[in-house]
Amino acid sequence: MAHYYNLKSKLICNKNESLSKVLTLLKITKGYPLIVINDDKSLYGVISNGDISKFINAKNSIDTNNILAKDIANQNPKVAHILDKYETIEGYLSNTKVRTIPIIDHNRVVKRIVTAEKPYLKIGNQNIGEGYKPYLIAEIGVNHNGDLKEAKYLIKKAAECNCDAVKFQHRSENLYNESDVDTCDLGTQYIIAELKRTRLNIQELKECTTFAKQNNLDVIITAFDLPALQEITSEDIDLAALKIASCDLTNQPLFYACSQLELPIIISTGMSFEREISEASLLAKSLMIEHAFLHCNSTYPAPPEDINLSYISRLKEITKTVVGYSSHDGNIQVPICSIGYGADILEFHITRSNNAKGTDHRASIQINNLKDLIEGCDLAYKIKGVQNPRTPSQGEIINRNTLGKSYALNRIYKAGESIENKDLILISPGSGFTIDQKEKIIGKKLLLNKNQGSIINPQDLEIELSFNKKLLDLAIKNLLSLGYLPGIPVRYHDVERLRGIFNVPLLEFHMSDRDLNLSPSDYLNDNYKDIDLIVHSVEQFEDGFIFDLCSLDEEVIKRSFEEIKKLILHVDELRTYFKYSRKIPIVINLGGFTNDNFLEESCYLKKLDLCTKNLNKLIAKYENYEFLPQTMPPFPWHQGGRSFHNILTSKKKVEDFIGKTDAKVCFDVSHSFMSCSYFDENLFDHLNILSSRVQHIHLADAESSNSEGLEIGEGSIDFINFHNSLNKKNCKIKMIPEIWQGHLNNGAKFATSIIRFSEKLSEINQ
Repeated sequence: MAHYYNLKSKLICNKNESLSKVLTLLKITKGYPLIVINDDKSLYGVISNGDISKFINAKNSIDTNNILAKDIANQNPKVAHILDKYETIEGYLSNTKVRTIPIIDHNRVVKRIVTAEKPYLKIGNQNIGEGYKPYLIAEIGVNHNGDLKEAKYLIKKAAECNCDAVKFQHRSENLYNESDVDTCDLGTQYIIAELKRTRLNIQELKECTTFAKQNNLDVIITAFDLPALQEITSEDIDLAALKIASCDLTNQPLFYACSQLELPIIISTGMSFEREISEASLLAKSLMIEHAFLHCNSTYPAPPEDINLSYISRLKEITKTVVGYSSHDGNIQVPICSIGYGADILEFHITRSNNAKGTDHRASIQINNLKDLIEGCDLAYKIKGVQNPRTPSQGEIINRNTLGKSYALNRIYKAGESIENKDLILISPGSGFTIDQKEKIIGKKLLLNKNQGSIINPQDLEIELSFNKKLLDLAIKNLLSLGYLPGIPVRYHDVERLRGIFNVPLLEFHMSDRDLNLSPSDYLNDNYKDIDLIVHSVEQFEDGFIFDLCSLDEEVIKRSFEEIKKLILHVDELRTYFKYSRKIPIVINLGGFTNDNFLEESCYLKKLDLCTKNLNKLIAKYENYEFLPQTMPPFPWHQGGRSFHNILTSKKKVEDFIGKTDAKVCFDVSHSFMSCSYFDENLFDHLNILSSRVQHIHLADAESSNSEGLEIGEGSIDFINFHNSLNKKNCKIKMIPEIWQGHLNNGAKFATSIIRFSEKLSEINQ
């Protein structure tokens, strides 16, 4: 499938850009080669990752700021001509080695770019297509009834309900020949009268577009004839896209005229035969128009039995481009459902009242239902997912461990005994050897005594480590040399065993409610005096209480302070076993979660103010401890269910937080990446904001807004850039791998992540 871009594309690079900038652009393009141009926009060459590798391999060392794009580019790439047929260009892409092709004119000026990417469309600042949120267009059409004030009212409501764009219609005064009106049938006579009654002149339309832009809405206009299109362009109206109505699907002159404006074009397919859709699709591709098709039934309102949302997938197959749904049904459920059928664009008429005079009001969404429609579309997109092989979600993994089954012993065993099949039973939780791992324990000798009913864990058996201990020791040494103080998270029950495996200078105790009732003297000795201590405070308690310094409930605040006091009393004893430090760091989750949705701005600011005041109270009260609030993901898991975080998540909320307190922070890399994924932000912007505050790092990879605590290398985080972006201080930055279930199998996931992180950083000096 050939996908076209214009010269505003992310794939364009000037020949004088630095190699550093080229590398950044290649990350944005996800590896698709860059088109390198001269100052006059003529083609200089193409740069791929392969071209960069060849260049680097030919040099002993390079300075990414002194090497320019023109030094690396392949100056003899595959090119296409602007007059080439669509089939010819698509044929070039059949070569799997060719992924990006510049399309040039006779002066070698780059006019278009074509790639082998999956199709997507960019309108305004938004990408539209598979993997992106549906683009929501509120069509005002003629529902303003020719009243400029009503048009602005509808624009304002569309903006308030978080639509992406508004759409208008424009017809020239000569579209219908009024001298022939008397000879037309009754339906046509009615339509002509309605269009005359509801028409906005071009200056009024321009005023509407300006008002829409002021309300952060993209503007799209359907031009119903060539003179109307000419009026729009002559007034220099700021458009994000053009629309070709269903009635003009076969209007080739209009297609040609629209293509000259180099705007994205949305094409409706109501009233059409499939052969006409195929012809229109080929024409749009031949004209190299960035375009999308909308499935549509052009009756007002459309009867449910005629809507046929299943045709959306058929339309994608025919056009091989971005496809959406144009709604004329007047029912919010239908456009919401269309998302599940694959619609990437939703267009729906809006009105103040379905009972208003005019042709389109009954087929429109009333303003008082618009917010429900938008929220429903957001939910439909979230639950749609992708057709990948099934894997458990983050919340399911938590519950899988809690509710799953592990092998336990049906009698008392002594150290040195070999486990027999007849003595095995299955009980919960699923934290040990699961039902499909029986062969790993039969015949293995126990290293310690086990009571009847005890779950068998890997550390109980004579099993070799699943990772290379020498590589682990070298990795820890390397991280120390690079400015880190590496450690691992531990609990009382595994601290001695993991300390014996990991020769690290730092331990972070992750406390549970029950751990605070234990005595450190039962688990520790004088062998920890050369190790730094960090403590992770309790967030969730066995009685269901969740720590929250942001709560408006005074009882919750009171208990939160009581729980901190209990923790401090416990750590007062624990710290005596470790290296002396005037202030012991305590990682803390501040709270501020909500159950149903994110907070509105005013409520959020109130919680933030309360939160930082309470944090500052803790800092002042416990001078021998340093409280480190942890950066958070958008969705925390509380007691097996998902909540919404409101503190230390988005870039703005990070900036708000540090403006109200001088507290240092624990930068949780996975948490912050998840927030960036959800809020469409850059992880390194967050890191730059917090760089002077980062005292401690929780290191883990992540893939999306709900894939927390992955092993290093299993997600999408650029750890080399992460390392380079850290504000290195004279003292070493404390860091532990915060990997989901990393403690299992003798800390295997902790070890592999430490090794992989060290190996990635070693690439910097190669």
